[in-house]
Amino acid sequence: MPQYKLDSYSSEISYGRNPDTSNTVEDKVLWDEFRKGADAAFIQIYEQFFDSLFAYGMRLSKDESQTKDGIQEVFFDLKRLRHKVGPTDNIKFYLLTCLKRKLQRQFSKWEHKRESFDTSQDFDFTISHEQQLIDQQMGMEKIEELNNAIAKLSPRKKEIIYYFFYEGFSYVQVQEIMGLESVKTTRNLMYKALDFLREKLK
Repeated sequence: MPQYKLDSYSSEISYGRNPDTSNTVEDKVLWDEFRKGADAAFIQIYEQFFDSLFAYGMRLSKDESQTKDGIQEVFFDLKRLRHKVGPTDNIKFYLLTCLKRKLQRQFSKWEHKRESFDTSQDFDFTISHEQQLIDQQMGMEKIEELNNAIAKLSPRKKEIIYYFFYEGFSYVQVQEIMGLESVKTTRNLMYKALDFLREKLK
């Protein structure tokens, strides 16, 4: 998981990505076992990632029943098409992308809900010491200031901050899950979000 720091003196936000290659290997092995037809691997994936999928789905839809239905459909499709799905070394990213697309299709059935999902839907999350996303020396007051600043971000900027710092996704992955035009566009959106936070935390 990436380390997220906010220097208490300069209020400069910095980040460092430290990919855990062991998790990457474990994900690849588990996913390959699932693709080969191992029910135990499928059950493990479901149990390991359900809570993360539910929390993510609720950030998108704010509707518990729709979120649970979306998750069940994702896993139903995966099991039905397990021999056709491609390889991955990041199961969470794969599942979150599937769930977002599933929820988007659900919302597209109702025009007013689709508009809410695409443009005005907020994307809530907060940072805490327990998540180990920030410098452990940051006091609770600074954490509150940071969360207040995050809450003032636009939904799109809040979403990219969530993917990059909270989930540890790469720019390429963030581009894919957000449907952005290019990696350059993704970087620009990230820089704008960070500049906003820097300004609010001065």
